[in-house]
Amino acid sequence: MQNQNFIEFKKKRDLGSIISDTFKFLSTEWKSFFGTILKAAIIPILIAVGAVIYYVMSSTAVFGEMAKTTDFDSAFDLNFAELIIPIFIFIGTYLVAYALVTVNALSYIKSYIDNKGVVNLEQVNILAKDKFGAYVGLFFLNGIILFVGALFCFFPAIYLGVVLSVSICFLIFQNKSVTESITDSFNFIKGHWWETFGVLIVVQLIIGLIGFLADLPATFYQLINTGFGLKNEDAVEVLNIFKDPIYIALMVFSYFIKFILYTVTTVATVFIYYDIKEQGNPSTTIINQIGVE
Repeated sequence: MQNQNFIEFKKKRDLGSIISDTFKFLSTEWKSFFGTILKAAIIPILIAVGAVIYYVMSSTAVFGEMAKTTDFDSAFDLNFAELIIPIFIFIGTYLVAYALVTVNALSYIKSYIDNKGVVNLEQVNILAKDKFGAYVGLFFLNGIILFVGALFCFFPAIYLGVVLSVSICFLIFQNKSVTESITDSFNFIKGHWWETFGVLIVVQLIIGLIGFLADLPATFYQLINTGFGLKNEDAVEVLNIFKDPIYIALMVFSYFIKFILYTVTTVATVFIYYDIKEQGNPSTTIINQIGVE
C-alpha cells in the first residue's frame, strides 16, 4: 500500500525542486518524522543543550575572573579545568545527540522510500541502532579530513565539506562501510560539486534565518537587561545574564530548535544524493513509469 502523499526521492531535480521538495516532505511527514527522532533522541538532546549552558556558564566565570585580573601572572593561576572539562562534556554530549538525530532521520527516510511512504517504525529503530556506531566513526573520520584540509587553506575545507556531505547516504542507503562511504563520495560528487554546493548554501541560509529568529527572544531579553538593568554596573557584571534562569530557558529553546533544524540539511542531502544517482543511473521504477505514460 502506497501513501497518497508519497514523495518520490529517486528522480532528477533542479535546485529549486530539491529545496521545495525538502520542505514538502517535512510538511507532510513532520508529525511522524519528528516524533520518531524525538522519541529516540529527546533525552540526549536535552542533555546536550544542558551541556552547552554549562559550558557557557563555566566559560563566563573563567573569562570574568580574567577580566578582573590586572596582574598577567595571576591570570595563569586561574583554574582552567573549569573551562576544559565543560568543553569535553559539551563536545561529547553534542556528538551523541547529533548522531542520534541524523541516523534516525536517515533511517526514517530509508523506510519511507522502501515502503512507498508507509514507514515501518520498528525497521527505523533497528537500522538506527545498527548504524549509530558507524556514523560516529564516519563523523570522526570526516572531521579529521576536514581539519587537515583546513590546515592547508580555507577553500580545500569547503571542497571536502561538500564532497563528504553525501557520505552518510552511502552508509545508510547502500550499507557501505565507513571508509567505503568516504571514498565513494569523491567519485560520486565528481562533476556535481557546484550544484551540490549551491543547494547546501541555500539550505544553510534558510536554516540560518530560522535559527536567527529562534535566537531573538534570548537576544532581546539580554539587551533589555544589559541595556536598562545594568547601566551603571561594572562591565563584568553584564556576564551575570548567563546566570538568569529566564535567559537560560530562552537559550535552551534556541538550541533545541537548532537541533531540529539539522534535519532540514539531512533531508536535502538525501534529495541531492538521489538526484545525482538518477542522473548517472536512472532507477527501474522511474523508467517503468515513463514507459507506461
